[in-house]
Amino acid sequence: MQDEEAIAAQRSVVWELIKQIGQNLTSGTSLTSITLPINISEPRSYLEMVADGWCYAPLFLKQASVEPDPVERMKMVITFAVAGLSNTCVVKKPFNPIVGETMEGMFEDGTEIFCEQVSHHPPVTNWEMVGPGNMFHFFGSGELSASFRANSVRGHQEGVHCVDFALDNGRITYNLPEVWVRGVAWGERIIEYDGIMTFHDATNKIIGEVKINRPESGGGWFSWKKKDPTDYLTGNIYKYKNDPEGSDRQAVSQISGSWMGCVLFDGKRYWSHKDQLPKFGLVQTESPLPSDSRYREDVLYLRSDNLELAAEWKAKLEDKQRAEAKIRKQYCQKNGINYVPV
Repeated sequence: MQDEEAIAAQRSVVWELIKQIGQNLTSGTSLTSITLPINISEPRSYLEMVADGWCYAPLFLKQASVEPDPVERMKMVITFAVAGLSNTCVVKKPFNPIVGETMEGMFEDGTEIFCEQVSHHPPVTNWEMVGPGNMFHFFGSGELSASFRANSVRGHQEGVHCVDFALDNGRITYNLPEVWVRGVAWGERIIEYDGIMTFHDATNKIIGEVKINRPESGGGWFSWKKKDPTDYLTGNIYKYKNDPEGSDRQAVSQISGSWMGCVLFDGKRYWSHKDQLPKFGLVQTESPLPSDSRYREDVLYLRSDNLELAAEWKAKLEDKQRAEAKIRKQYCQKNGINYVPV
């Protein structure tokens, strides 16, 4: 991360929070329940930002939707998901969505995108993306978590991502890895992904495992082998008979590369940053719902560089959300209904 001005603003906030909350802030305290100042935010909602990682859908999901070979389709979905990670690294944080907030958008090829914030505590986002002519349907629900870990922030979107294909009613599901923002309070600012992404086609009994920054890829502390760079990925696509985790599964393709640079299957390049493939950006649709993110006053004022009114409206919207949550709780208690916080 090279935006030193934005990094300096964020670090001043971190130190101020440590003063107010104490050292517990750096030992796993959740950030989703802490109100952060406006000057570290970018002028868009998380509902808009979440589409950044889907920027290659018009290329790889469309290709997957016409691919009759299930292994080749699996490769396309893995490439879509892994390559999209490279487009998710931003310096400033987006605005937290308000419960009931929606977002309608599209990509230039006609792919439609819909998002809705269905819970605030914990923050849960539902989404669906529909390809041209209903070629593919990408949908899911993700619970976002973020917490301090010493000099780092750990983030994760917990939830299953599903891609359905009209060609044969096939489905592939997958999960996202953790993201770590290191150097939050001091040192070099680095964003890294870490974990195992598992892709599953239950109908065709195919499973793909992508390991990012895993010890298996580069030895351990006492190994003679030099550890791979943290952006490297390894893995395999397997076919299985009974148990996707069982001993009867057989590798049919080897995965390698880097989420920052390329995705290779058996040494063949499916995506490379050097190819300069188009990254599709979110395009606004006409006549969205009144609850659409584009109408948020705090976002609009920040976009026009009016930090004072942006902060004022951010506080108003958060107060309104808390007041509505209180009303829902009181109503449920009065009528003997089990209250589930949102």
